[in-house]
Amino acid sequence: MLRVLTPVGKVVKTSFDLARRVPTLDGLVLGLLDNNKWNAQRLLRQMEVELKQRFALKEVVYLRKPYFSRPAFPEMIEQLTLGADVVVTALAD
Repeated sequence: MLRVLTPVGKVVKTSFDLARRVPTLDGLVLGLLDNNKWNAQRLLRQMEVELKQRFALKEVVYLRKPYFSRPAFPEMIEQLTLGADVVVTALAD
């Protein structure tokens, strides 16, 4: 008897509303969430430099996840939610 196992599971799709775009970053706090992939810090830090040149950012909050394969800690999400007007995260291998 041959037993065949298939790794196919259920696809669960969750819908959500996109955040409203801000008209400008002037005067806003920018949150950057580094996922701890090889080039994520490099990408986000360069983005920070370029956005600071183009906009009058009030502040930049930079957080780095300890593990790229795990979600950000709830405390990190809360800090960004309460302390940043706009948040950018990136995957950069």
